Amino acid sequence: MKLFLFVFAIFIVVAVPVAEGSRILIAAAHGTKSHQNVYVPLTKELVARGHHVTIISNYEVGEVALLDNVRQIWIEELAIDVSKFPNMFTVMSDPWKKIDMAVKIIETLIKQPSMNAETTYGDPRVQQLMASESFDLVMISEACGLTCYPFGWHFKAPTIAMSPNVLFPGRAALLGDDEHHSYVPFLLTSYTDKMSLYERTINYLTAKFFQTFVHDWHLDTVHSIFKRKINPECPPFIEIEKNFSLVFTNSHPSFSYPRTLPPKVIEVGGLHCRPAKPLPEDLETFVSSSEAGFIVFGIGSAIRMEEMPEEIIQSFIKAFTRLPQRVIWQWKGKVRPDLPQNIKAVPWLPQQDLLGHRNCRGFITHGGLNSLQEAVYHGIPVVGFPFGTDQSHNMGRAIQEGYALKLEWKDITQELLTTAIHDILHDSRYKKSAKRLSAMFRDQIQPPLERAVFWTEFVLRHNGTEHLRLGSIDLAPYQRALVDVYLVMALIFITPILLMFFCVRRCCRRRPAVTDAVKKQQ
Repeated sequence: MKLFLFVFAIFIVVAVPVAEGSRILIAAAHGTKSHQNVYVPLTKELVARGHHVTIISNYEVGEVALLDNVRQIWIEELAIDVSKFPNMFTVMSDPWKKIDMAVKIIETLIKQPSMNAETTYGDPRVQQLMASESFDLVMISEACGLTCYPFGWHFKAPTIAMSPNVLFPGRAALLGDDEHHSYVPFLLTSYTDKMSLYERTINYLTAKFFQTFVHDWHLDTVHSIFKRKINPECPPFIEIEKNFSLVFTNSHPSFSYPRTLPPKVIEVGGLHCRPAKPLPEDLETFVSSSEAGFIVFGIGSAIRMEEMPEEIIQSFIKAFTRLPQRVIWQWKGKVRPDLPQNIKAVPWLPQQDLLGHRNCRGFITHGGLNSLQEAVYHGIPVVGFPFGTDQSHNMGRAIQEGYALKLEWKDITQELLTTAIHDILHDSRYKKSAKRLSAMFRDQIQPPLERAVFWTEFVLRHNGTEHLRLGSIDLAPYQRALVDVYLVMALIFITPILLMFFCVRRCCRRRPAVTDAVKKQQ
């Protein structure tokens, strides 16, 4: 009996603190809905392990709304209003409207951080949170995330930054590494890791422009707003950034360009990918009744398919009509009466469940990173129609790996569509490449979600990752590049040569007194 009581007491002492879990703040008040794919699966897993999670978001996260131990602070004013932007289908077909769109995006990037800061720090719920609560860990989204940088410092908690894509420009340098512009293409370009001199030059200038004017330029502005509204003693953001415990990137060599990474960077790309679940009965009946299989057609949540110009819609309809395969078409508007029998329009696309279905043959997409990750995970070849942002970059990698074709919206015709779809369905190279990448992506020592959970709890257990901090963080750029060392070596090499030169010159210099005496004797 005494032994039982002793064991029970030990269990209470050890197990209860673990069962209580840690208090985690996820600050992701900016960006698009697709960025939730990085932190929502992680939130669900952390909650299942007994942690308490608070989410600050600009969209309501429906997947975790009913979970215990999850609290949401939903800042509706920060949701992206797509109505302010022109019709993307029209933009992609008109070069002048592309310029107008680029100007509008730059204007938004210039104004957004300060507006985000004023709105976030001015929200009464956030102010109450900052004034009266504490957290063991802060996780921030790096999508326009300057506003979230000081949360970890304020709560005296370690911080994990989460990138919705690859490592952002400037982040590697802050972690003590080089940016590697020579082979790491900037995510808003269509370049690959094999760049010409011209492309490397443009790649460098574009990345530096993004870092300087989208990031560095706003550091002081957002910092001053935080000091005014929340805490006047906040140190410069650049010092806070250098002390992040980890950075999670939504990347993996199977769908992102490989690069060297500092030890504080953990790749967790595709952590939202999962095996397919059973489809709703009507969809299952539709996709299972065709021996030729089916194709999925979706372009994400940010762009409304029904805004597509009628001539492009007709090109798709006519191309799909000629296919023996069936087509699941993401369509949120009123269903068109002119769709042929092999097309089913659905307002909500259970994309992973469709891509993982045994009868899925191909995927037509805008080239969003999450969509391509799911295509790779399920081994499905792709036809991509990028709009902008990182989509051309993503498609460039997909084409390089051999499982995708890219078309431009301005070039769409029935014939071009039919040819592209026929190629990915019947040219075995695309299917083999998709299956090869799927096998590589799944062949990891631990799944990306499990890896993200491990490192999150690692930071909690050890209160940070000081042991992973590179000594180069404290060096100036010229010191990291060994410019001072090269100068010393040059001096060591050049000094003896100079001394020898001056000695020889001195010895060989004409001596007037001796010369004149010799002349007189003659």
